[in-house]
Amino acid sequence: MKAALDILPSPKGATSDSRYFFWSGSGSEKGMKSMADRTLHAVFKKSGVAGAHAHRFRHTLATELLGRGASFEDVADVLGNSPEIVRKHYAKWSPARQARIDDLMERVHSGTEYAVGEKPTRLQ
Repeated sequence: MKAALDILPSPKGATSDSRYFFWSGSGSEKGMKSMADRTLHAVFKKSGVAGAHAHRFRHTLATELLGRGASFEDVADVLGNSPEIVRKHYAKWSPARQARIDDLMERVHSGTEYAVGEKPTRLQ
């Protein structure tokens, strides 16, 4: 996503060193949000993805991050939420997260400790 955002043209009226993707930095935050919403709506429409909207991809990102071992705090930082909100809305069951938890439980139960992808070694 970062690579895709990096190739976007600068927003209309923005300086070349603007730190924003969808806003020139001038005007109100409410105006910026409205402009970003219109831009994303146009992108989603052009993508042809049925039901595409920003929240859908936000949920997918949160679920993928949790499934790959990110902490609730990490995901909260990415999304701009609190860890409690992430736990409440995004920590539901997913195959990747369940497999990670199953692996962790197996390591604890079997008395082995190893990093993911390493060869197991028996604890003394």
